[in-house]
Amino acid sequence: MIVLQEDCGTWPAQHLAFMVGESEIEQAAQQLRNNGVVVEGPILHDWIPARSVYFEDPDGHALELCAVIPEAV
Repeated sequence: MIVLQEDCGTWPAQHLAFMVGESEIEQAAQQLRNNGVVVEGPILHDWIPARSVYFEDPDGHALELCAVIPEAV
């Protein structure tokens, strides 16, 4: 659950990760880029194994889309 409230206070930036399907990660990264978002990745994480893309929301929070590689599950 997310509660959205306007508060002019200072809050620390957060890192939020969202799972996406492995077949969707490239399309998601391209859609973000097409909308002017600076995207890093997809980056392969051998230790999970998964691929992730990283970007920031307008408030500077670090967002991640993470796709587990199904062959390795």
